[in-house]
Amino acid sequence: MRLASVVLLGVSLMGLAACGDEAATEVAAPAAATTASATAATSAAEPTATAVASKTDKELCEEANKAVDAFKTAILTLAQSGAEEIAPADAKAMLEDFAAKLTTATEGADSEIATAIKAQIAASEKAAKAADPAAALDSEETAKSSKEINAGCKKAGVTTNF
Repeated sequence: MRLASVVLLGVSLMGLAACGDEAATEVAAPAAATTASATAATSAAEPTATAVASKTDKELCEEANKAVDAFKTAILTLAQSGAEEIAPADAKAMLEDFAAKLTTATEGADSEIATAIKAQIAASEKAAKAADPAAALDSEETAKSSKEINAGCKKAGVTTNF
């Protein structure tokens, strides 16, 4: 998969919030992609205390926003590595990590926002299984859930950039 495609994937995922004229969040990229991947995999496996209790929409949005930030950081790291192509396995790993973080965020949550995030999880997992994950993530399902998450989180007082 070409690096430009993955960067465009991240930009389109991040940029859907621009439809609401919300500012994108800047994220500094870590020094090495392997460090970002290892950290992301480790933190995705660690359960949080708030995951057990019922979450407010604001808490849910804040946790989901952290997942988006981690995804953007991984994309920026790959873009800055100088590689021209990203292997489908790497794109798959990024999307699986993103879905895992969102799954953790939605644990104990049962609201319209949680439902929209679960749709985003399904789209990410589906794209991760595709031969071209970046192209597969660019779907109506992803766009719809992103807009619903951004709108719901805005009502909850949290600006998200899905």
